[in-house]
Amino acid sequence: MKEMDNVLKIKAVLLYILHQSEKDRHNVYSIVKTAYYAQQFHFVKWALPLYKDKIAALQFGPVPSTIYDVLKMARGDRKVLNFYRNSDLMSVAGAIGFQDEIFYAKENADCDILSQSNIECLDEAIAKVASMDFDEIVADTHGDEWNRVWNSKSRFMDDIMIAKEGGADDDIISYLQEALDLEEMLG
Repeated sequence: MKEMDNVLKIKAVLLYILHQSEKDRHNVYSIVKTAYYAQQFHFVKWALPLYKDKIAALQFGPVPSTIYDVLKMARGDRKVLNFYRNSDLMSVAGAIGFQDEIFYAKENADCDILSQSNIECLDEAIAKVASMDFDEIVADTHGDEWNRVWNSKSRFMDDIMIAKEGGADDDIISYLQEALDLEEMLG
């Protein structure tokens, strides 16, 4: 996935989540968990990433790192804003508002960027997060791969292991590995 294409995909994903989820799920935790689950579901069902992002193992579970940075920019985190100052991600952060610990969409999601499979996985992730409380999400996302990374010097979780924990079978894993290898080769 080309860099600008991925920026537009991340923007569409975030705006879609904000438009489709209940307002009580517009906090940073619910948004990043929804994005994480959508990525995992897309791995399992379609053997492809929904968006390109590294999943970090943080204290309260897996977090798509670029998506988290965009949310930090949207809430005005100067350190992150300075780091991404000349990045296309600034336009993504600019499409998201923040007030009283709640994020909101300032634009509509460009659903032309999202495929039907993307929307299906996003809807499933939105429903999953909506049906769980904080402790249930923490328990559900602290699996073997999160534990491996959290207890090592690594920072990022492995996409293949995320897919396996989501229930991907051997054929899906093989296809996903090929897709990820190809994406890495193409840059």
